[in-house]
Amino acid sequence: MPSALQGISEISHICLEHGIMHAVISSGSRNAPLILAFASNANFKCFSIVDERSAGYFALGMAQQLQKPVVLVCTSGTAVANYAPALAEAFYLKVPLVVLTADRPPEWIDQNDGQTIRQFDIFRNYVKKSFQMPASTKEQSDLWYFRRSLNEAIGLSTIGSPGPVHINIPIKEPLYDPLPAVDLPIKPIHTISGEMEIDTDSWQQISTRWREAKKRLVICGFSNSNPKLQSVLNQMSSNHEVVVFAENLSNLVGDDFIYSPDRFMASLSTEHLEDFRPDLVVTLGGSIISKRLKKYLRQYSPQEHWHIDENDLFIDTFQSLSLNIRVKPEKFFSEVSKAGSPNIEYSQFAQNVKKQSEIRHNEYLQLAGFTDLTAWASVIDRLPSNINLHLANSTPVRYAQLFSSRPDISYFSNRGTSGIDGCISTAAGAAAVTDKLNILLIGDLAFLYDSNGLWNNNLPKNLCIIVMDNGGGNIFRVIDSGSEVEKIRPFVEAPHQLKIKDLCASYGVSYLNANNLETLSDALDQSLKPNSSAVVIHIETSGSTSAETYKQYFKYLNHK
Repeated sequence: MPSALQGISEISHICLEHGIMHAVISSGSRNAPLILAFASNANFKCFSIVDERSAGYFALGMAQQLQKPVVLVCTSGTAVANYAPALAEAFYLKVPLVVLTADRPPEWIDQNDGQTIRQFDIFRNYVKKSFQMPASTKEQSDLWYFRRSLNEAIGLSTIGSPGPVHINIPIKEPLYDPLPAVDLPIKPIHTISGEMEIDTDSWQQISTRWREAKKRLVICGFSNSNPKLQSVLNQMSSNHEVVVFAENLSNLVGDDFIYSPDRFMASLSTEHLEDFRPDLVVTLGGSIISKRLKKYLRQYSPQEHWHIDENDLFIDTFQSLSLNIRVKPEKFFSEVSKAGSPNIEYSQFAQNVKKQSEIRHNEYLQLAGFTDLTAWASVIDRLPSNINLHLANSTPVRYAQLFSSRPDISYFSNRGTSGIDGCISTAAGAAAVTDKLNILLIGDLAFLYDSNGLWNNNLPKNLCIIVMDNGGGNIFRVIDSGSEVEKIRPFVEAPHQLKIKDLCASYGVSYLNANNLETLSDALDQSLKPNSSAVVIHIETSGSTSAETYKQYFKYLNHK
């Protein structure tokens, strides 16, 4: 007869059979058997992160780099609820996580027992599926169910659109007894899935409609690097078949690509707004950042909008969706490229606007003083090759869109839900599983919000955090907010008196300060290279001056 903890004893071995080798563990008592199952398996690499919210984002950063699931383990009660922000981000960012939460036995739920809440299905809106395991695997049928459910959860995390799964595991006392032996090898349940295919008649219809659309605009949302897609889009844009918008988070780079839709749209004169209206918009990947592009296409609607994705359908960002096409983007563009039909006039018009925006951009940088814009320009200009660049939400990710993408940099950001709450932890998790230098561009509020991300006994040495401190919440000075914001400015901007230098010292993190271009240059010289420890560069600017410079920048782009 199996042991009550036989299923738990087998978890790490089943994970290994599915290629999962990393676990992020938060301390606790109810999860002691789970901790023992992973920590005692020499083939697993385990990380200890006390704060469950930080641990969730740390695991997200790891899984994003590894392109495979990472295990999360926590104890019962509110510890579980702290995973919610990271799981919501992982769900919308399509990052696979396997979440194991220890729980009290079901008979003790709502019985005033300590550290007990209703845990099952707590993440129902942010995971692909929730699983409730039996409290004991003494019975062979319960062990079978435990094994089958675990295999199903792991498989589901990677099939179709990847994402997190939640496995809730009630555990009875005693909690610290030795785990039962495991009969190796474990037999896993694998899943094989194929690519979506489109029949010949449908391709012919698509090709006909493609040729009929003379002005074609391709918009690439956030995604991982895709060399095949990049190659075919490069060829099509150079052949004047399409105009391609590709923000840096798309990780697509081409000679004729337009990297900054915001800069492009601001440079487009009023009399040319109608001229640029596309007949066909084709979208792929996740969301885009440019609010100007979204606003423009909602007003100047294309005749057709096609969305290309194997899994996610009915993404109608511009309120003009007419066709979902379930196929890999590289397959789609390879097929429609056979239809040819260039539009040199439309392509050259876009390139002329792009070139003019670049000229005006560079002119303005020479005119502006030391503000967020020029500080970020200096940082981005000095970035070394072959790095991971993490862009925190709020202003850093927006400023980064004003500069050209580089093929030797991989761009990342938590744009699934676009929150500021786990940016440090995500970048730290990414750095933990790669030898590349990982650089995080972050604002002061986002840095302070996730400062527990530095509470890590093994904080990666290949992590450089560049903090733009403009007095807190400067995003609300640069976006359209209206006069009413003055009544609530102390609440939306959240100015603070915290000392970032002292905070870094308390965590044992190296610290450098910069308050002008000269000191910033010195700090970058010291930090943008392999270091003996994680380092923070603290840039101090004027919030009001930076906001005014940002607004004037867009006016200058459209100046005659």
